Amino acid sequence: MVINPGKISLKDLEFNCIIGTLPYERENEQPIILNVSIVVDFNQAARNEDLAHSIDYAQLAEDLQRFVRLSCFQLEETLVVETAKYILEHYPKALAAEVRVCKPNAIPGAAGAESSVVVRR
Repeated sequence: MVINPGKISLKDLEFNCIIGTLPYERENEQPIILNVSIVVDFNQAARNEDLAHSIDYAQLAEDLQRFVRLSCFQLEETLVVETAKYILEHYPKALAAEVRVCKPNAIPGAAGAESSVVVRR
């Protein structure tokens, strides 16, 4: 039997941070919505029922919020690329990371502005 790698996802993780290039965006935090999917080989974790062989998504959520908040990115594009790289650098079980960010207040009359990227080892 062949079991392909699975995905662990964080859906709609909402928090405030400094993001943007405009002067008021550099001074005031604004909300973002972060979505992350990480490709992971589930075989050993499933066989042993041991989180040490997977990724603790509660810890991941905490780490990503801290990373993004401390980084104060200007562009969404930078945020998604650097966040995906951060995941691969700090979570060795991750085979690939897809990161999507939305700034819900970026454009009047729109649900938001969004950027995404997939980074693989």
